[in-house]
Amino acid sequence: MKYRPDIDALRTVAVGTVVLSHLGIAGFSGGFTGVDIFFVISGFLITSFLMQRATAGRISLSEFYFRRARRILPMALLVLVATTLAALVLFNEIKALQVATDSYWASLFLANLHLIQQSTDYFNQAFAQSPVQHYWSLAVEEQFYLLFPLALILTIKAAATFKSVSWLRVFTILVAVASAGSLAWAVVQGMSESSVAYFSSSTRAYELGIGALLAIVQFQGKKLQSKFSPVMAVAGLALMTAATVLLTGEQSFPSYLALLPTLGAAAFIAADVANNKVALVSSIFTSRPMVYLGKISFSIYLIHWPLVVFIPALAPDFSETWMYAPVVILATLALSALGHRFVETPFRKIEMPKRQANSKSRLAFIGSVTVSLLLVASSSLAMTGGTLNTANSPFTSGSDTVDKYEPNASGKTPTPKPSESASPSASPTASGSPSSTPTTKPTSEPTTEPTEPPKPPVEPKLSALLETWLPKVAAGLALTTVPDGLDPPIAALLSQRGAQWAACMDPGYHQPTCTYGSASAKYTAVIIGDSYALAVYPMVIEALGLKDWHIIGLNRRECMVSDITPWPWSGERIDVDCLDHRAWVNQYIKQLKPDLVVLSDQPQHPIADGNKKAEDNHDELWAEGLESALNSLSRISKNLVYFGVPTTQQGLVDCVQAGGQLGERCTGKTSWLARYVQTQSEMAIKYDIPFINPNDWMCADGRCPSIIDKTPVYWDGSHFTQTFAAKLAPLFRAFLVENGLL
Repeated sequence: MKYRPDIDALRTVAVGTVVLSHLGIAGFSGGFTGVDIFFVISGFLITSFLMQRATAGRISLSEFYFRRARRILPMALLVLVATTLAALVLFNEIKALQVATDSYWASLFLANLHLIQQSTDYFNQAFAQSPVQHYWSLAVEEQFYLLFPLALILTIKAAATFKSVSWLRVFTILVAVASAGSLAWAVVQGMSESSVAYFSSSTRAYELGIGALLAIVQFQGKKLQSKFSPVMAVAGLALMTAATVLLTGEQSFPSYLALLPTLGAAAFIAADVANNKVALVSSIFTSRPMVYLGKISFSIYLIHWPLVVFIPALAPDFSETWMYAPVVILATLALSALGHRFVETPFRKIEMPKRQANSKSRLAFIGSVTVSLLLVASSSLAMTGGTLNTANSPFTSGSDTVDKYEPNASGKTPTPKPSESASPSASPTASGSPSSTPTTKPTSEPTTEPTEPPKPPVEPKLSALLETWLPKVAAGLALTTVPDGLDPPIAALLSQRGAQWAACMDPGYHQPTCTYGSASAKYTAVIIGDSYALAVYPMVIEALGLKDWHIIGLNRRECMVSDITPWPWSGERIDVDCLDHRAWVNQYIKQLKPDLVVLSDQPQHPIADGNKKAEDNHDELWAEGLESALNSLSRISKNLVYFGVPTTQQGLVDCVQAGGQLGERCTGKTSWLARYVQTQSEMAIKYDIPFINPNDWMCADGRCPSIIDKTPVYWDGSHFTQTFAAKLAPLFRAFLVENGLL
């Protein structure tokens, strides 16, 4: 195929929109569609090459894969190695291990499957993005390169047995049908699991197929007449621009929306502005700067994203300044120019001996089939949890509290377990006892002291406890490095979700999430709310104790206290089950009449409305729903306590740097969620519900440490570790006592 400088210039457009989008530049919200333009270009060029080889007599798989390897592997592997080494030097050992794991899957060109597996975990949203996450698009392309030539060879061989059948016609129909099926599947997938749809090769295949179909059409001599070139070029640029400006990432993608950039790219390629002069368009898209940037676009794409991830992690304040974007762009261009000159170009000049290409063609075919089978096997492994999921690590013992909060087995009535914070004994020993035989002369004084009823133990005042506790908060703010004896250590944080998370996250239909203590206990408490309520289980259990209390969880992920309909973080369907669950919980509480009802939730969550995720009026709708919920709950129970939303911060796994240095993002701010806490407080006061502002216990002077009393506050930046939640128990108990709830 004759060299087309306009295609290299189109690569400049594609990579430019991607980079500017990642830097948050205004007007480039849909810049992620640059990847879709790359897919069309790849489909077009690879199919054009294969068509030429097919008509020449044979397709050499060894030659094809050799060309792909020398084009992609050197720079791709270099960036992976450099990124992994940088993570080892700059990040803590857990984060570095995560980057190394991500790089491993990226090196196998299975990054997209790895990301699909991770994205199915609700809690992964709390963790920082991987510096090699962008390798997912390379994985999609390489999976296409693996299967597409095989499909062509098999089509040619099959058509050869029927001399009257044209392999080209059959292959055209095959590509068209496969592309249409991929588009339909992308639309279907986008309705439920948008993250899966985004990274899947099956939903992206039609984008490569559009480029392939264009190459097949042009191969048959059906090129666009030059008089239509201006219209096609302008229309193509208009479609790609519309995708860049109008799309935001909130829509289901790729679905049918990817037709905007992909059809635009196909129209522009068909216009062939390098040979069909189109006024200003041709001069721009054949200019030396545009063509050069296109030639180094592969390096630009690989290099820019690690910089986008590393710089904010290491220098968050700098990343908020105007200099951040120019520095990233200049550094990316400089490193990409070096990479193209000293890595890409030398490897592209390497040629494979012809005899080697001929002798190993059959071996390459067999190897390709084998690799295809391994791809399917690896896909299954990745999709079913075979990768290291940053938020769903195997349950390991990282602290003595890890096994302490395992809920009751379903259907069993457990023996009450003692707790250090359990309710005090009701029968303390008397101070003395009367004597049966007097040993002294009778007097007017009694011979024995009267027996007095036992006095209840004196509960400590909340103010007194805070006098001891708040200096620990201040000490946490003064930390610059992770202290010795951290409990749990950073290496064990990912297992701090604990037993209750695995057992209590998603309840069955109309039943308690999980229970603690004996069903015959004297008192009963229920905990309602979303995963944030689940995180305070240890605090409630330790404060009440399981000797006299039966504690029942009534939680559901993403199902807030507020009477609104959640819009799940992943997916394109509203959570109508939450509405049913909330109504059932209210009826359950009304019938049970518990002695204590604990509320807790996180309001900063997408909710459903007429405009889907209700971005514009989220807070107003949430506040109205909260008032409705508290009004209903206050009518069915007078024993309510509301534990408000704590502030968030970056998790220690992400923010702790090499040598245990605490990065700037390890410290949270009360201002981040202040408006929600204020609304929760006002609504609680309105309905006479005692309210706890967690920031009063966890922050000082508007700042909130990530480590207090040698204990990580959060395991992921927003959900309490079990150890820390338990340390809040004395404060929580004192609050309950002072508000007449104990």
